[in-house]
Amino acid sequence: MKKVALIDGSSYIYRAFYALPPLKSPDGKPTGAIYGFIRMLSKLLNEIQPDYIAVIFDKAGKTFRHEEYKEYKATRKETPDELKAQIPEIKKIIKLFGIKVLEKEGYEADDIIATLAKKAKEKGYQVYVITPDKDMMQLVNQNVFVFNPVNEKLFDREAVKEKYGVYPEQFVDYLSIIGDSVDNIHGVKGVGPKTASKLLNEYNNIEGIFENLENLREKIRDAFLEAKENLETNRFLIKLDDNTPLDIDVEDLAKEQTKWEELIEEFEKLGFKSLLKEIKNRKVENEEKPVQKSLF
Repeated sequence: MKKVALIDGSSYIYRAFYALPPLKSPDGKPTGAIYGFIRMLSKLLNEIQPDYIAVIFDKAGKTFRHEEYKEYKATRKETPDELKAQIPEIKKIIKLFGIKVLEKEGYEADDIIATLAKKAKEKGYQVYVITPDKDMMQLVNQNVFVFNPVNEKLFDREAVKEKYGVYPEQFVDYLSIIGDSVDNIHGVKGVGPKTASKLLNEYNNIEGIFENLENLREKIRDAFLEAKENLETNRFLIKLDDNTPLDIDVEDLAKEQTKWEELIEEFEKLGFKSLLKEIKNRKVENEEKPVQKSLF
């Protein structure tokens, strides 16, 4: 079975940025996120060894979700300038390694990932979504897995159930009920994860909960009635669009030839001595398939 790796580039960059102490290039520019990203990506590819791979980013600007809810993600902190400065270099290096970089105006990286995961699943491929973002748990099924690079845990359906108390197909309703402060989505007041998972296990979905309001404690019943209108908006915001219009197919994500000389120049400029040694060895080997314990 062929493997597809879809990497949530933005979250991966944040992880790399905060995982390492600040690093500087010989000319004084920040490089910690760049170095960390390359190391994490190399480790990931050596472990999964995918047939197809892409790194997907959010494109700057509003999305279709902002049209529905203007306050969507309004509470998110601005990306640190030190990290912003490193993102173009990261994208450049990804491309030099022969890996596709994808982004689409009006859509989030999550929607692109959902669409490609659906296409790959329909073709019988095994899909690994690489992200610490819990929203992605809604994509998990028998062919699609979520790998959290922070704790290195792989989530299948049962792992999602064990962690959150609900199955992936209930995850949109679960997040709609508990809300998501990161995205400025307000859930049902006073209903936390444990209560939400208990209700969904008993009544299956939000519709089932409203059909059984008389069985709920008065406080919870009133909270659901008060939040009824918001819950549909929450669902819209949280549910990933797996029909995002893309001019690329899964097979187009095959890794292309690495541009060794350009990579060597970049690593010299950035002062990555250990990576330089590794990449020069890989160039000599002239081998494109990832090898265990070596760089791409």
